[in-house]
Amino acid sequence: MQLNIKHPGTVDEVTALRTLFEEYLRQVYWTERALAPAFTNLITYISSKDIVKMLTEHLSRTLIQTNRLERIFESIGIPPDEKKFDAIDSLINEADVLIGQTVPGAVRDAAIIANLQHIIHCEIASYGTLKSFAFTLKEEDVVGMLEQSLQEEKDLDLKLSVIAEAYINDEAANKEF
Repeated sequence: MQLNIKHPGTVDEVTALRTLFEEYLRQVYWTERALAPAFTNLITYISSKDIVKMLTEHLSRTLIQTNRLERIFESIGIPPDEKKFDAIDSLINEADVLIGQTVPGAVRDAAIIANLQHIIHCEIASYGTLKSFAFTLKEEDVVGMLEQSLQEEKDLDLKLSVIAEAYINDEAANKEF
């Protein structure tokens, strides 16, 4: 991504921040659209009913977040467009590798939780950054929508941690290899 920043404090910096905001927005949009089929696939490999339920619920949230991002694009006056987010793409591919390297059960579930949390942490960072940029760019309507998605990702992260720490990690540690 080429940004045209000339001198600190110039109008070009505002333009550059706007460009950066739009690029990150495109990456998050790609992410949400890529995660819907990835989550659907992952659900078939999870043994824990709690994780399946949680991920199924979040799958519907992912679709809501995609729609929310489309409203953000509309609000800032640009068409919805995607830009592949290589880090997330790599993590989605890593999930397939983890599934291939594990057998069904607690160890696989622990690996899937870890992978999901890597993805979610990227989403939390992305939504937090976008929210900060939107605030600076005085996109008040957008800030609230980004905060909502940010909170949804934080909630999922916490729920996954609770399940992992409550029983999945212990079950995985007690499996014989």
